[in-house]
Order: sequence, then structure tokens, then C-alpha cells
Amino acid sequence: MIAPASIDTRLMATLAGLVPIARVCFRDPWWVIGSAAMRLAGVDGPEPNDVDLLCSARDADTLVEAWTAHRDDHYRPADDGRFRSRFARFAHLPMPLEVMGDLEVRVAGDWQPVQVASELRVEVNGHAIPVPALSEQWRILTLFGREKDLAKAARIAGLTTVRGLHVH
Repeated sequence: MIAPASIDTRLMATLAGLVPIARVCFRDPWWVIGSAAMRLAGVDGPEPNDVDLLCSARDADTLVEAWTAHRDDHYRPADDGRFRSRFARFAHLPMPLEVMGDLEVRVAGDWQPVQVASELRVEVNGHAIPVPALSEQWRILTLFGREKDLAKAARIAGLTTVRGLHVH
């Protein structure tokens, strides 16, 4: 398990709010992905604006049921036609939390499931937070294919080159 050197206090507090409900609601593997996962894995860059959570549809439904009062039903994600999932956004934590159950991305007209093959466990306030390994983060961001995701993937590729790791 790794412990990142510096994590934004809002991100730490959001993850602290997630862990207890994850223990209750989640029966399947789950991961923090996106910018928050990059920060947790030690990639410098812009601070995340939210926490993206990848999980099964079953666990997403359970979380939505548990946090119904906190759901932001007015929020609509950008690029809605490129992604599909059991999506919900919660706004009661220091940072918004977006859950994506059974996330799929449209690539060349076909839907591809977003899966994590290897992970890291990052210690935050004594809790193990699962995030995709850097090579998996690179692969997922590349799969997403949006300009902002490709820029993040390039940041990971640059970091891993410096550290002597291989992401391709």
C-alpha cells in the first residue's frame, strides 16, 4: 500500500466520507478513477474537481438507494453520448462524488466496458483506497479518448518514463 505525499484536504475528506458507505454498500470491486486516482497514485497535476468512482451496477444502485437524499438530480455529465453507466452524482461531501456502475465507453461505434486489470491500494487517513495501477489509468484515459483524458494520459506516460516504468 502506498501513501501519497500530498493530497488536497477536500479530496481526503471526500474519501473519508466515502469509505464507511463503501463498506456497507459495495459487494464488488470498486476504484477511484480519473484525476483523483492520478493524485492518489502520486501524479502531479491539476487538483481534481470531483471524485469519479467506478463500480458494478449493483453497487451503484445500492449507493444511490443509501444516499438518495444527497443525489444531485440536476447535474448532467458532458459527453453523455460517449459514456453510459448507472450514473449518479452526490453533492454532500466536500467534493462532488460521481458513481459510474458498469461504465462503458463508445469507441468506433461499439460499447466497450471499462474494466480494471490491476490496482494500487493508497492509504488515506488509515483507509485503503483502490485505484487503477498507473498503466491501467493510462489505458483507461486513452480509451476515453477525449482531449482532456489524452492530456492526463500523457502526464502519466511522462511520469512513468521518468520513473522507468512502462505504460503502453
